[in-house]
Amino acid sequence: MSNIRYDSSPSRSLLDHSKSGLTTKRTVAALLAALVLPTAFADDQQIQQMQQQVNDLEQRLQEMKAQMEEIQKKNKEIADKNKEIADKNKEIVDKTQQISTKNQELEGQHQQLQAQTFEISGKFKAIQDQWDLIPTTNKNQGGFIMDGVTLAFGGYLAEENAIRSSNLQADINSPFSKIPFNPNPGNLLLTPTQAQQAASGYYNQSSFNATARQSRFSVMAQGNADKNTLVTGYYEMDWLGDSPTANGTQSNSYTARVRHLYTNIDWMDKGWHMLAGQSWSLAVLNTQGVTPRNEEIPVVIDAEYMPGFVWNRQAQIRVVKDWDKKYWAAISLEQSQTSGVGGSTPNGVLNSYTLPAQAGGLLTPGNYSVNKFPDIIGKLAMETNLGHYEVFGMLRNFDGTYSNANVTAAGQSSWAGSMGFGSVLKIIPHTLDFKISGLYGNGVGRYGTSTLNDATIGPNGELTPMRGGSFLTGLTLHVKPTFDIYADIGRDWINGYTYGSGGQTYGYGSNVLANPGQFTSQAALSGFTPYDLHSVTQETLGFWWAAYKGYYGAAKVGVQYSHTGVSAFSVRASQYGGSFTPYTFDNMILTSIRFYPM
Repeated sequence: MSNIRYDSSPSRSLLDHSKSGLTTKRTVAALLAALVLPTAFADDQQIQQMQQQVNDLEQRLQEMKAQMEEIQKKNKEIADKNKEIADKNKEIVDKTQQISTKNQELEGQHQQLQAQTFEISGKFKAIQDQWDLIPTTNKNQGGFIMDGVTLAFGGYLAEENAIRSSNLQADINSPFSKIPFNPNPGNLLLTPTQAQQAASGYYNQSSFNATARQSRFSVMAQGNADKNTLVTGYYEMDWLGDSPTANGTQSNSYTARVRHLYTNIDWMDKGWHMLAGQSWSLAVLNTQGVTPRNEEIPVVIDAEYMPGFVWNRQAQIRVVKDWDKKYWAAISLEQSQTSGVGGSTPNGVLNSYTLPAQAGGLLTPGNYSVNKFPDIIGKLAMETNLGHYEVFGMLRNFDGTYSNANVTAAGQSSWAGSMGFGSVLKIIPHTLDFKISGLYGNGVGRYGTSTLNDATIGPNGELTPMRGGSFLTGLTLHVKPTFDIYADIGRDWINGYTYGSGGQTYGYGSNVLANPGQFTSQAALSGFTPYDLHSVTQETLGFWWAAYKGYYGAAKVGVQYSHTGVSAFSVRASQYGGSFTPYTFDNMILTSIRFYPM
């Protein structure tokens, strides 16, 4: 125990202990460093990586934040746009509602307009149907509407001239059956006085006449009594009338005369029509249906038209029925007159068929015939793609008082019938037109332009209608809208009626008259026709040129040439050793300048 040594010094003990502890710490630290440093080095790299990742995340977060802010901004813009769109949609909805309401209002108005249109269409059809009945020459007339009535004015102003190879003592209307005959036919043996008269007579005298008397004025009043009834009043006049004081010496103060004056009613829905008054006879050829102011009138300048033209203008009552404006039927009761009773009769045979001049309130210098019945005319017409066709029949009555050796002042009445036809064809539409018309039967002289005799006096004194007729045909070439050329040929004729009594020939016709030399003086000086006329024939050629056609109307120039031949029945003449057939003619040139202001 004594070997054990104890250090009793506290400082040394503490120092040793302290050194021992420091060494231990250092050892531990070294060990820790050996252990920790590799790990710490590795952790630092990881920390750096993590720091980089954090930085990356922060950067991404910043980017995402910026993107979120941009998205929020876009969302706000979208929200604003959506609000604007919503406002617009609301406005559109409001507008749509307004439009829908307006459409409903317009639909109601549309239905009203449809009803009104239907009503107007019915009225328009009625007016159009009547318009189709109005001739082209009347459709451009100026006018105006007054109290529901349409007033349309028409006509023209004319200056016209006629040059004739013989002296007809006529104005612009030529009396074709009064063309003078040669007062010295076949160089008959005449006295010096007769020869001088013959040389200076009307046959050898050419003539010139200037006139404005064919100028015309018309007024037409039309109104709808209801939606299906059209009423028309028509008046037309010219200045070819003549008062006792009218002359061509100084003032040329000629009087107006009535051409047309009538009322026409059209029941459009039923196809019935009625005309009452003075107008063209139903015997006149129409161009369309059987309607007034649609007649086929020769376009010649001569106011007497031309031989072969069947016509009269006279008072009448006419009733017409149409079926779809394609088929037509008409009947007319017209003023009757006996235009002439010619020929010679045995002694003591007489017939009185006229009233004395200026008797019974007629107050005219000419005679009116006595007639018990009107002229009765019926017509059928048809419209086709080729043109217009028609046929008609006429019945006339001749009344008189006759006397003979056995009877004194006995009443007598004779009936006469005739047939007629006509057609207007568009051979080449708008370029070439063709027309043809005719009349044949008994007692028809008055209805031909030449007004040949209707009848003669029979062996007992009775009126005997003579058979005859009229024929006209022609072409019109529309060279251009302002220039037309026409060529026509027409003829009026009667066959005559003769009978024998006491070894002589009487009546009207061949070999009734004898010794024409006895008529030479009278024929030469007065233009008297000494023969029984058989026929009047004319060939005519002319043109119309519209020098101006526009807003203010139309100015037209026309020229017509015609050759008219007149044949008489044969005459017994000892100078010819038996008989000869008289013939005469006239060459005429007519000109016209017309202004149509409406």
